[in-house]
Formats: sequence, C-alpha cells, structure tokens
Amino acid sequence: MHGPIPGLVSPPYDCTMNDHETAGTGYHMKGNPEGSKPHGIPIRRALSRLRLSHLHLLELLVEHGTVRRAAQELDLSQPAVSQMLKDLELAFGGVLFSRTRKGVLPNERLQALLRRVRVVLGELEAVQLELAGPAKPTIRIGANLQFLTQHVPSALARVWSGDPTLRFILREGPTRVLIESLLHGDLDCAIGPTRSVSPAQLKELRFWPLYQSDLCVVVNPSHPFARRKRVSITDLATEPWVLGNPDGQARQTVELAFVAAGLAPPEPVLECRPHLINMHFVNKMPFVTVAGRADAIEAEKAGMVRILPLPTGLEFGPIALICRKSSSQDTWLTRFREEALASIKRGA
Repeated sequence: MHGPIPGLVSPPYDCTMNDHETAGTGYHMKGNPEGSKPHGIPIRRALSRLRLSHLHLLELLVEHGTVRRAAQELDLSQPAVSQMLKDLELAFGGVLFSRTRKGVLPNERLQALLRRVRVVLGELEAVQLELAGPAKPTIRIGANLQFLTQHVPSALARVWSGDPTLRFILREGPTRVLIESLLHGDLDCAIGPTRSVSPAQLKELRFWPLYQSDLCVVVNPSHPFARRKRVSITDLATEPWVLGNPDGQARQTVELAFVAAGLAPPEPVLECRPHLINMHFVNKMPFVTVAGRADAIEAEKAGMVRILPLPTGLEFGPIALICRKSSSQDTWLTRFREEALASIKRGA
C-alpha cells in the first residue's frame, strides 16, 4: 500500500473513511469543498510518490465508476486503490470525484485534469511505439479522406526524403473526432476546417491556415443537369442525393444552403462517409452529391463526374493544420507544417 506523499505537511482537511462499500474504502475531504481554492503542492514533489498507474486509475474510475471495479482492473486491493486516489487528490490539491452510494462521479476539477492526463498517456504510448524497434521518430497525423488525398502525400514525401528513418501514422475520420484524439494525445496534428473546433478547445490548440475550401455539387456526366449552363439550388430540391452522416460538415453545409434558399434540406437516398467516396456512386447512378473542389476537379478531368455551375459556391471555410500548443514547436511537426504549406504554394 502506498504511504503519504513525502514532504507534505498535514493538509487543511481531514481524510476520513467512507462507510459505503461502493466508494471502496474511500474517504472524503473536509474543509476543502468543491469549488473552493485548492491546496496543492508542487507537482514535482508529488511525483516522487505518483506512478503511471495513478494516472491510469483516473481513467478507470471514470470508465467504471467504482473503486472496486478499478481495483479489479489494476489487480490491487480496494484499500490500495483508495490510497492511490488519496495520493492523487493530495497531489492535485483537492477532491477529484464526488462520492455517492453507487460509486464515484468525476467533478469539474477531474475533467480538467483528465484532459492533461490523456495527453500524457497518449504521448507515452507514442514513445513506446518509437522505442519498440530501431529509433524511428513517428508523426501521427489525422485528417479526413478529402485532405489526405490532396496535399498530405507530397508534404510527407519531402519530409521523409530528408530523413528516411521517419515513420508516419495516418488516421482518417471526421474532423471533430480527430480533434478530440489530438487533445487526448493520440495524434500529433490534425488537418481540417477550423469550424470543427469548439470555443472550449481553442485555448489548447494552435492553428496554421493552409487554404480556403469550398464544395462543388457534382453529377454523373450523363445526368440532364450536366449539360446546363446554370443550375440553382431550387433545381436540386427534388433530385436524389448521396450525402454523408447527419453530423458531417459537408452535409451540414448543403443543408444550410437549402435552408438559406427557403427550401427543405434534401433527404439522401444513400448515406455514406467520407463524401469523397460518394463521387463513385454518382458515377454509377443518377444521383447528386458534393465534393471538395480539388477532388471534384480531378474527378471531372477523369470523366467520373461533372461539376454543376451553381451561381454561388458552398463555402466550407478555412482549412488549417492544428496542433496542441504544448507540442507545436516539435522539430518534425514543424518540418511537416512547412512542407504542407510549400506544397499548397506549389499547387501539388
């Protein structure tokens, strides 16, 4: 069992045992209610007693909600886990969980701490991956398929040519999900529209604008609209559509355009993400869909689709490379960012 953290004076609160079994053999802090000013100690002193398992414990308590289940996962006794939680709350200056008859619930202080803890654990997993074999620095990049197929390949090629020992992990997915992974430390950077970032996330992140993006409406080259010189949103209201998920930004952009025109948004006949794939369905069926302009132009050159001449574009907003502020000066991330910007300037 862990003992008290060395160097600590008696805290300004009493630690007493909780009688409820579902709180393990937990305790509550008196004299330091949630919301009051915490009484912390320098974290570097606290680290002499904190281990990585302490940080993992926080995730387990959030996931399972009881000290008993967390103890089972760690293969420790409940008293040992309760002492670990006590060490954590002493180290970080106050209560992190609310005790209930059913278990423990994370409070706002824990939510703030957990964001940082997940970054630490994610970085450690990345280090473990790098050290598993011969030293190979690894860059973990997240983007949806549209952005991965545009400027990422040429940027990676130039970075890798400068150091062939580099390793890259690319993760495709919705930008909002990738931003969460970035904040949790599972990615080193993400590429996507800045509109994906919530106000609460802004203070944790740093942005480098890459380019402005808009969407094109496309159809099969044999579609009747493909021969028109002008097509309006109203013309498209009764057409069968292929669109992404309801929470996808491309679909939301289309829906907003219809609402702005006083029309009901289209209900897609076929729903699929990423929307880059939808051009393949349009190539085989008399459907309408949207795609990023760069992808739509390439598909039109290949004879897959025809871009419709709408009077106004569907603005998708600025696309940026996004990093955590804490890692924004990393040598290899800086190199990748510079090459991504250079790729855009070259039109690669």
